[in-house]
Amino acid sequence: MIFRKKEKNLKELEDVKEVVNYVRALEKRLILLEERIRDLESNSLNNFNKFSVLRFNSFNDMGGDQSFAIALLDKVNNGFVLTSLFHKDGFRLFTKPIIKGVSKYQLLEEEETALKKAINDKKE
Repeated sequence: MIFRKKEKNLKELEDVKEVVNYVRALEKRLILLEERIRDLESNSLNNFNKFSVLRFNSFNDMGGDQSFAIALLDKVNNGFVLTSLFHKDGFRLFTKPIIKGVSKYQLLEEEETALKKAINDKKE
């Protein structure tokens, strides 16, 4: 097509137009996909993606590891620790906020363990 002398084949020209239009449409779709990926990455910073669950006995006279501590954190280690202390008379539920991996409230040993496990969670 390129080296032919002044011979124009309309079918070939239509084919080239088709290919150019197809590439342009693909380019538009690629730009939209890149924008969606950027939005998803930005929004994912606010999602919990690190977690740890630790079951334990909160009182010596209880068995079965009925108490638990759950740590839920985002990518920058913000989130909370949720703790349930079970006893034969009932249970107590506590939550403590976590900012950059630290709580301003004193943590139980089990809460601290769950928090450290969540922080060290290497999911990417």
